[in-house]
Amino acid sequence: MNHYIKIASAVALVCLVATSCDFLDRKPLDQVGSDTFYQTAEQVGTFPINYYPAVFASHGRWNMGIGSFDNGTDNQAGVNGSNVFVKDRWQVPSTGGIGFGNIRNCNWFCAQVEKRLKDGVYTGEEDLAKSYLAETYVIRALLYYDKLVAFGDYPILTDYIDDTADLVGLSKRQPRNEVARFILKEIDKAIPMLKDQTPGNQRISKPVAQLLKARIALYEGTFERYHRGTGRVPGDATWPGKDKEWNKGKTFDQEAEVKFFLTEAMNAAKAAAESHFSLTASSHKIDPDAGQTSGWNPYFEMFGSNNLSKVSEVMLWREYSKKYDITHDVSQMVATGAGMGWTRGLVESFLMKNGLPIYSPASGYHGDVTVDKARTDRDERLQLFVAGETTPIRLGTGDMGTIVTPSKTGKAPFMLEVAQNRDVTGYHPRKFFSYSSDALQGGQTGAVTLRLSEAYLIYMEASYELTHRIDDTAKAYWTALRARAGITAPISVTIDATDMAYEANVNRDSYDWGAFSAGKPIDATLYSIRRERRSEFAGEGHRWDDLVRWSAMDQVTNYQIEGVNFWTEMWNWDIYWNVDKKTKERTTSKVLADGSSKANISSKELSKYHRPYQVIKANNPFYEGYTFYPVYYLSPFSVREMELCSPTGDPAQSNLYQNPGWPITSTYPTYSK
Repeated sequence: MNHYIKIASAVALVCLVATSCDFLDRKPLDQVGSDTFYQTAEQVGTFPINYYPAVFASHGRWNMGIGSFDNGTDNQAGVNGSNVFVKDRWQVPSTGGIGFGNIRNCNWFCAQVEKRLKDGVYTGEEDLAKSYLAETYVIRALLYYDKLVAFGDYPILTDYIDDTADLVGLSKRQPRNEVARFILKEIDKAIPMLKDQTPGNQRISKPVAQLLKARIALYEGTFERYHRGTGRVPGDATWPGKDKEWNKGKTFDQEAEVKFFLTEAMNAAKAAAESHFSLTASSHKIDPDAGQTSGWNPYFEMFGSNNLSKVSEVMLWREYSKKYDITHDVSQMVATGAGMGWTRGLVESFLMKNGLPIYSPASGYHGDVTVDKARTDRDERLQLFVAGETTPIRLGTGDMGTIVTPSKTGKAPFMLEVAQNRDVTGYHPRKFFSYSSDALQGGQTGAVTLRLSEAYLIYMEASYELTHRIDDTAKAYWTALRARAGITAPISVTIDATDMAYEANVNRDSYDWGAFSAGKPIDATLYSIRRERRSEFAGEGHRWDDLVRWSAMDQVTNYQIEGVNFWTEMWNWDIYWNVDKKTKERTTSKVLADGSSKANISSKELSKYHRPYQVIKANNPFYEGYTFYPVYYLSPFSVREMELCSPTGDPAQSNLYQNPGWPITSTYPTYSK
């Protein structure tokens, strides 16, 4: 399970039924091939490609794919709220494994290929075989990264083991900083063996590995900085690994570790940024002309094109093909609502094109009584990727003549009975949409896995976290991203106009969680960098991991997810009224906002903004809003797994010790608020 969907599947991750410690799996012949396979470089290449779905996000059938991965954050809302924002919905499971199977398969494969390279089996194909082996090193690193994100401290094992090994001894959790350092070393080992470019940019290349290294190093550096003192960082007084015999004598210079990882992130991000890839240009055109299905804005179309092999920014992507019945329905889901929506908080965080926040007196903000007005003169990423009332959206599969606007569909988007078609917040995302009828009928648009802009953003953040200044490289990267978004004002204009007393006001509805770390406001420059990242990656599944590593949810208490300004004007639009078929006059409103089981909108007494989780009051755990409990920053281990990995069978003595705040019995955690 990749870390893009960690929040949506956290409970499932730790509740997978297992009857024994994962290390006891049989030799994985059925998963990775027999001892007689992998005799040619081509055969070697078949192994790593099968593990791409396990570590890289992509689209799936009958859902929004990558576009849904931000659900359950302050960026995006699904039909239902996320259970990590209420008490007593997540407890320590009685059974469940730690998900070591894929890592074990990689260990077996690497041992096989390393030996055959040494024995000269791949004569004449050594470089190609090494590149595929290097891909597997990267995949193994990413599998460990998923465990780092979920659990923190984790056992490190790269050798293939048989049933005679000391399995309990091998299950010792290692400090998370050591796990992270091991992951970076795995990628460092791979980088010299990888090609600078792969066919169609569909396999791991050297720049891809550098970007992944930068991502992981930034995650760990910021996590260790902002979670310090919670018991989740090695060296803390309450760190649960401090009394384990294998950790005795170790010392942890926590600030030195932070600086190490941030430096690694900077260097790797710059290496990736200076590769042969380049930012995809924007035409600054917000909508296609009538009859135009492609060629109107390369930046928009980057997220909805069939072939991404020649898109300069896309470093890695997944191809879909009707011919091989590998398709998805993302573009169709975007057109009909997809049972999700961007939040008011996300929409309000986008700057004006003049570089000013919307609350700045000179911003020229047009208000939000309609979505069109909220988008006007804003950062073009908002204009491009959120549909307004006059935005052309194809709702059929015919030619361009069938394109209609949301306000002319004749349907009340909040009130659709079919949940997957419901417009949850009213801010209808348009990212991943294609105006091609082929995309709507066939679902063949490629999924962007990694793109160059992430290298820019990692460098910006890591360098500022390390030096507390914006160096020339960061300034150049930041300026390029802003220019593509139609913002030409100097960066200093934005920082000077950013009011942290406003941004970090927890009493303000829909404030940005990223304005905080460890419950405290951050400075205006760092916040502006985080806001840039939020704007660039909106709807792409990065938000949850960002919020976790920043420790940005400590202060989240009774936070109401909000959508559009419904009760100022929208409630009176024709689509929200029943009409007499004969007289064509309005009769009764379709809106019911009484909090009953039949309600279809939140009450105007609560807010003029639609609150999707305050529509129905009874039996609604999210009615009072989202409250985050810091214990959820890490996942628990199951009771049975702790028992199996204990020298005595007692989970209290387990080498797989429990995470802070989680009990060693199958009960709910200790809540700190």
